[in-house]
Amino acid sequence: MKKNSKKPEIRRQELIDIADALFTEKGYEAVSVRDILEVVNGAPGMFYYYFKSKQEIYMAAMEQYITRRLERKCRIMEDEEVPFENKLPVFRSMVEEDIEGYVDRFVPQENASISDNSYKLYDLVHMLSQMVGPYSKFILQGIRENKLKNRFHITEENVEAFATFVLYGAWGMIYNNKFTGSGDSYDLENILKITNQLFY
Repeated sequence: MKKNSKKPEIRRQELIDIADALFTEKGYEAVSVRDILEVVNGAPGMFYYYFKSKQEIYMAAMEQYITRRLERKCRIMEDEEVPFENKLPVFRSMVEEDIEGYVDRFVPQENASISDNSYKLYDLVHMLSQMVGPYSKFILQGIRENKLKNRFHITEENVEAFATFVLYGAWGMIYNNKFTGSGDSYDLENILKITNQLFY
């Protein structure tokens, strides 16, 4: 075995980390498999041993980013043993650090291609979909414990639709003027003001 040989799981992770950094810096279209391999001084065969395509490693990098950011927070939101009041700052963090933070990290550039922007939107939609279940349980807990008003007649049957509406609405407010440069700009406080009006 060569001295610079690495275990498969370590090499695969290294490729994902490098790809993540390059995609964040340059965008999807501007990064090639060759660019990734130049960083690790590897051959094409090594890359294709782990990934079928550039798209596949992009998806792996995206999944890793979302998991690292959301896994712990989602567990807290779903845990009914955690008091509702203790979950409020977690929800705020999910909006401020994860949704808003993602927008800041992957804000569309003026010279970005349609493909680049489409991938960024796909990633954000995927991240929001991971939040829907935990946020739904958070809403139901608040209603059961009379911490939230239920003027919209939310039930276990329709709570996910409502949670989806709120989360995508938050994303829409943050992203409102990112692509076109027109329209009003909203921040976390604007979003929380509206959610407070919905539930309190």
